[in-house]
Amino acid sequence: MTDTSRNSVAAVMNVLVAIVMWMSAIIGLAVLAFTGIGIVSLLSGASLENVSIDVPPSELVTAFLGALVIFPGIIYICIQLRRILSTLACGDPFVPENASRLTKVAVAILVMQILRYVIAIGVGLLIEEADVTIKFELMTLASVAALFVLAQVFREGTRLRDEEKMTI
Repeated sequence: MTDTSRNSVAAVMNVLVAIVMWMSAIIGLAVLAFTGIGIVSLLSGASLENVSIDVPPSELVTAFLGALVIFPGIIYICIQLRRILSTLACGDPFVPENASRLTKVAVAILVMQILRYVIAIGVGLLIEEADVTIKFELMTLASVAALFVLAQVFREGTRLRDEEKMTI
């Protein structure tokens, strides 16, 4: 694979990640706005003109809090991925910062998953009619573990490359 094709793949991936990031921001803001308006409407007892809210309060609160966790998390992960892709586009992805960035992505996914559980349990405890089900997602934990392993591979690759540079 030539440097040109490697850089073009990194450039295409960078654009795709940027699209995901901006779509997440737009969708996240829309979800926060609509669920926030719904919560305020339910709490105030006010009726919005020509709008009927048939969503249980527990689902509105869960959606609002979930959006507060998930969408910023996705944006943060996309920012880290774009930084990794920028080093790939420059032809040198084995830099110490990329190992740190992969670790940050793994931690972000893990924190998002834990916060999902906390939100579900909290809503279940605070709202009587809430139907809370907690699903243990093994695939998410396996992905986090894989990212930690890849971060260690990047650390070792960087160390070996630096060691090789010193021996020549």
